[in-house]
Amino acid sequence: MLRSIPHLVLILFLTTLSRPVWSAVVAPVATVIVDEEYDRYKKRGDEFFKAGNYTDARRQYQNCLLVPGFENDTYAKAQIEKCGNALALRQQADDALKQNKVTEAIGLFNQVLAMNPDDAITKSRIADYYEREGNQLYSQQKYAQAKELYTKALQYTPKQEILRIQIRNCDENLVAKPNKKIGLKLLAGAVAVGSGAYAIMLRSDYQSKLSELNRISQAVDPENTGIIANSNAYQQYDDAYNDAESARQKTSTYKVLLGVAAVATITEIYLLLHKPKPRTGAKPISWYPASHSLGLAISYTF
Repeated sequence: MLRSIPHLVLILFLTTLSRPVWSAVVAPVATVIVDEEYDRYKKRGDEFFKAGNYTDARRQYQNCLLVPGFENDTYAKAQIEKCGNALALRQQADDALKQNKVTEAIGLFNQVLAMNPDDAITKSRIADYYEREGNQLYSQQKYAQAKELYTKALQYTPKQEILRIQIRNCDENLVAKPNKKIGLKLLAGAVAVGSGAYAIMLRSDYQSKLSELNRISQAVDPENTGIIANSNAYQQYDDAYNDAESARQKTSTYKVLLGVAAVATITEIYLLLHKPKPRTGAKPISWYPASHSLGLAISYTF
């Protein structure tokens, strides 16, 4: 019995030494696998969060909590709460914009940016609002106010060049107003030339089709009997006749165009010769291209 004691002690000693070695071999393998899964979810969540995609970010952080050993991870829980807050603030801001509560909406958007300065989605919504309102003011020729909104949008969007072009346009319009009379002269001249040219083209087309009809008629019926025995020759004559008739029916348009050209020419001459004088109580007459027909429309302002 006493002799077996040293052997027992030796076995216990070797067993004790072998445990750390086994743990050192096995335990790190399990830890590495778990860490890689968690880190993968965390990395995706951080990428979505940075871009302002809080719905997908929250989903990835929730996946982090499903990894064994990370059920109570404080980082993932904190990010989930941030995502919820950001989504709620953004929704409140959208609702405020729909109610035209601009100041409140911009304040809420800025709260989101305070949590996440890299939020491209929230920045885009602010920039789009300023740009959209700036475009509306620009169309109303309120160039100073439009420039102010374009400048604000410039702080939030990567569309730098487009906004800079609009700001330059505002500056140009603020510096010098275009001469409306010159614009009317150019418009009247363009209408006169365009209408006249198109009328000449229609007339020329009719004359050409008529000449072709006469040529074919002489070729297939040289004796002018009114009878064409050959079917191919008759088909050729019939096609030429239809083309000439189609061109003839456009003569009404030709006459209208001549009238438009005449009116536009008279208008241009009037604008060239007439020097405007100040009037009191006069009702201005405006000439502009008609939107639904050929010619000019006349507007009398009451």
